[in-house]
Amino acid sequence: MKFSSDREPFLIAAQATLRAVASKSTVPALTGILVTAQGTAVTLNGTDLELGIECRFEAEIKEEGQVLLPARYLVDILRRLPEGELTLAEAKGNEYVLVTAGQARFQLLTLPLADFPEVKPQAATELVRLPELTLRSLIQKVSFAAARDGLRQLLTSILISFKAGKLRFVATDGHRLALAEDEMDVGGAKGDYLVPARNLEEVARLITGQSEVIIKTATNQLVFTSEGGTLVSRLVEGKYLPYESVIPREFSHRVLVERIEFLEALERAELFSADKVSAVRLGVGEDGISIWAQSAAIGRMDELVAAEVEGEEIEISFNSRYIIEPLRIISTERVLLEFTGPASAAVISPEGQSGYRYLVMPGSTRTAM
Repeated sequence: MKFSSDREPFLIAAQATLRAVASKSTVPALTGILVTAQGTAVTLNGTDLELGIECRFEAEIKEEGQVLLPARYLVDILRRLPEGELTLAEAKGNEYVLVTAGQARFQLLTLPLADFPEVKPQAATELVRLPELTLRSLIQKVSFAAARDGLRQLLTSILISFKAGKLRFVATDGHRLALAEDEMDVGGAKGDYLVPARNLEEVARLITGQSEVIIKTATNQLVFTSEGGTLVSRLVEGKYLPYESVIPREFSHRVLVERIEFLEALERAELFSADKVSAVRLGVGEDGISIWAQSAAIGRMDELVAAEVEGEEIEISFNSRYIIEPLRIISTERVLLEFTGPASAAVISPEGQSGYRYLVMPGSTRTAM
């Protein structure tokens, strides 16, 4: 194998592929990037068996071939090469490759090619095509609500649900839940798919925003293909939580507030919230929302944010981060808060839009100083 290309597209593709490569593994091949030179392009593949990423870039192929290279060393070499053209060629019976750029020369040992698994499934059925920005938006609106770790894989996953004329994404960590949906023609696609949140976040990173994404299904896998590359994710087994039953349908309190003003006040309150629980207390009254937080080590703060309020006065406490995160995602000027009491879940949604709902359970605050 031998090819020449500009450093920049090679580096971009290698960095994207690296995100699927295992940092450590008992199988050395899983720490590598598979480099395939064929036709007029070079294809890079990486996988940790849960996630697989494939990226391509144009190159001048002088000899077609395939080689498996240590992923992190390949990326580090590309980062340090001077800008401009480089050449990569196999040498000495495929024992290593020679990478040259300008006066720089690297000999990089190869990994056992036969041990590298297939990244893309041999057969997959197309589910839907949708604009890249639509998919990115759906992912970003819910992924932060998934659990970051834990033994329950369902809570570290995102539910993708196909229904007639609607595509829905749902995530929860057990304390809050985010639901985003988009009305679109999903054709004959139907059913629910559980995808690790980390994998969908990688899909969002691959998206360039200029085209569409094709979503396909294969045995225990979901495949996302766009101009930025192809990502293959394993599916999580199991049935998702009955989330629809926990979303309140009736409320005794409704608060309409300027999103940025509310967000900035909460960010200030977060500075004084208790270290472990990050709690802030919201007091809803006829003048608006009173925000109060305190820390035994720092002090306390309170602030009033004007709002349109329906319902009697009430105090309710939340983890400040659980309120701040959705407010950063929502794009409308005002948001609607709805709840029924200090011990009941609150629902946050964009004003005038029904495609996004965020449910959060109340927390507790320390007693005032």
